Amino acid sequence: MIADQNPGTQGGGSPSVASMTYAVNGTTVSASVNDPDGQSPTAYQLGCSKMLYPGTNSTIYSLDLLSTTGELAFTFFTDSLKVGNYIYTSIYGDMYVLSYNGADEYVHAAKDSISFNITSYTKGHISGDFSGRLTPMVTAGYPTNTYGAPGSVLITKGVFKNIPVFY
Repeated sequence: MIADQNPGTQGGGSPSVASMTYAVNGTTVSASVNDPDGQSPTAYQLGCSKMLYPGTNSTIYSLDLLSTTGELAFTFFTDSLKVGNYIYTSIYGDMYVLSYNGADEYVHAAKDSISFNITSYTKGHISGDFSGRLTPMVTAGYPTNTYGAPGSVLITKGVFKNIPVFY
């Protein structure tokens, strides 16, 4: 159990603004939430939640952003979120990461990956940076999804600050 953890709520700090900024192929996406601690742990615009991985007894954390251009989601495959680097590559299988202006982007092709670096985890809030290379999905139709140009979506300049972690 994390020292500042308070089951059923987010962790105890109270930064006034949570924010996330990144560039998709050079176009900046930016979002912020005033009073991030006041968001619902089950319906938030910008937050990170602890949950059971579907179909298992394993714990994961999901960092999520809903913005005007779409959404971003990253899964930390760990039962103990802490400061450090979390990398997901295509060797683990396809993983949805981003919806940007109506197009879904995945870790899919051989050289695709997404890396989130948590540089601070204080009073139930995480901050850090991220970057990645993704492949767009052209047509959904599992198990025969059609993908676009491999690695053609670059995520750069990713920064997140004061994101509440909901336990």
